[in-house]
Amino acid sequence: MNNRIESRFGGTFRSSSDASDHPWYRSRRFSIFAVAFLISAAISLAYSYSRPVVYRSSATILTSAMTAIDRESSDADVQHVAIQRQILLGHELAAETLARLKASATDKSLLQWKPSDIQTLLTVEPVPETNLVEISAEGSNSRFLPLLINTWIDVYLDARAEEVKQLAGSTQRIVEDEVEGLAEKVASARIELEKFRKNNDISSTGREENEALARLKGLTESLNKANEDEIKARAHLNAVKTSISRGKAVVPEDEKASLTDLEKRLQDMREKLAELDKKFTRDYLDLQPDLKSIPEQIKTLETDVQHRRQHGQSLVLNDAEMSYAAAQQTTRELRAQLDEHKQQASAFTSKFTQHEALKTDLEGLEKLYRDAQERLVQVKTSRKEKYPQVTVINRAYEPRDPVRPNYGQDALIAIAGSLLFGLLTVWVVEYLTQKKEPPMPIAVFGVHGYQAPPSGVGALGGGGGLIDQPQAAPPSLDANTKPPQSLAGPQRPQQRRELSSHQLRTLLNASNLKGKQLIALMLSGLSLDEVVWLTKHQIDLEADMIHVGGKSPRSILMCSTLKSLLMQSKGQAVWNPGDPETRVDLSAALVCAAVDSGLPDPQDISAEAIRHSYIAYLVRQGLRLSELEQVTGHLEPSVLSSYSAYSPPQEGRHLAEIELLHPALINVA
Repeated sequence: MNNRIESRFGGTFRSSSDASDHPWYRSRRFSIFAVAFLISAAISLAYSYSRPVVYRSSATILTSAMTAIDRESSDADVQHVAIQRQILLGHELAAETLARLKASATDKSLLQWKPSDIQTLLTVEPVPETNLVEISAEGSNSRFLPLLINTWIDVYLDARAEEVKQLAGSTQRIVEDEVEGLAEKVASARIELEKFRKNNDISSTGREENEALARLKGLTESLNKANEDEIKARAHLNAVKTSISRGKAVVPEDEKASLTDLEKRLQDMREKLAELDKKFTRDYLDLQPDLKSIPEQIKTLETDVQHRRQHGQSLVLNDAEMSYAAAQQTTRELRAQLDEHKQQASAFTSKFTQHEALKTDLEGLEKLYRDAQERLVQVKTSRKEKYPQVTVINRAYEPRDPVRPNYGQDALIAIAGSLLFGLLTVWVVEYLTQKKEPPMPIAVFGVHGYQAPPSGVGALGGGGGLIDQPQAAPPSLDANTKPPQSLAGPQRPQQRRELSSHQLRTLLNASNLKGKQLIALMLSGLSLDEVVWLTKHQIDLEADMIHVGGKSPRSILMCSTLKSLLMQSKGQAVWNPGDPETRVDLSAALVCAAVDSGLPDPQDISAEAIRHSYIAYLVRQGLRLSELEQVTGHLEPSVLSSYSAYSPPQEGRHLAEIELLHPALINVA
């Protein structure tokens, strides 16, 4: 008989004989850790120190782009460096390098080597943004590496020198052929240009110096002058007509003097007659013979002046009209000649344009010919200075220290990894071999002793009963003791009791406020863990919503019954969320309600049975199993698939088509 004593507070007394009396270094965990650590350390250290050392030797060379023999190469030619890298790693250089090594080496093992073996040791890496190339080799023989690299460089330099020699001769021949071809083209272009000049009467290379264009220029200038003369003649004619219309004296220049004399004599006679009229009468003047003729002389002079003016106006007007007509005629004739000559000038301009094109072509050929001659001179005289050289910046030398492996660092890593492996092994072994502790019992009454029944009443657990009767003494409840995860152990749906709506309503009516809130929350879709951790901030009475967090966050609609129950405790649950004793208190309230309700088999009424009843109620309405977790939260795949037995044989319905309110929550007293 296995007895134990437990207090009303859930405390358990156990003897000190349960504790282990063995020292820590003889414990099972330390033994497992030591074995795993030693095995891992031995394997990793053996592997680390079994690796051979690797040395690295390198050299640097400067190479330039292999352009023409007489051309300067650019400062940094990435393409050329890449080409030289391929040449350095080529099979021909590797074969020649191996041949020289075999000829000079005393080690007979080289006789078995192949060019591919050399290529696997060698590496060529260009230095970015430069024409520098770093060549290196890695291997376990530190003395052989610099010999290999330096021989490799010598073979490459000899190959470049031979290529320079061949390129120099071919470049000179190419340039000479180019010079000869350009000389023939220049001579042919000159003959064609001279022939074109003779056929088209082009006497000068200056455009304006040829006869056709010079004549065109002269006619243009004459026409411009004739236009000016015509304008002047028309202006003179208009001025003459204006003077005549205003009554001014208009006479030729040669008659102006005589007309002026007549007008002066007439003026004098008129002044003299006016003085005599002041002194004498006309009758008296008629009696004087020398004065009698003065009026007649005045009339005669007036007639003569009038006649001279009319005659002069007629002469001047005729001269002006004749000058204007002559200027117009000259302009018309010059314009006609210019129009006729423009066609000839246009044809000549076209020919002269062709002449200029031929002349430009000849000048281009002559420039190419001169450049080719200069290149030929440079190839013959300054070939070595202009050709880019390959410079060895530094040769390879024997390395002192290996580049890898770092035995000390690798040993530390191996030991650290072995420590972690030992700890992980202990954790895995403990996890796989640990025994599941029985759930904490519920102490409803005072201190008592009892036996573990063979098939008696269970408490909300795997046995489906009300009070768990464990077979072994549970650990005492203290500050470091984790509360049991669930009073109802994991069960398959077919092993749980399904309560009807009437039974659930009876259970609600028999419960206190704590039990009613628990049952109403679980009939709304919350699990027991979510009920235990339900806080006031998750309850929204204004929106009638409960916001569930944790592993399955969701929002659940609050029915009027649940809202009324929560309002009785000021909008929050009556228990302390997250308290280690909360789960035990809720289970005790459910046990009391099951016993007080008078329902048959009260030991089968558990929190899991209530949750199972609500899930079965939803599934029987045809709810799709894929949408079930939106109400109930996360369910294990095996549990979720087992509910397919409750689904009706029809197409699944969406969550919006399902009645979520359980009938047991309607009209609860």
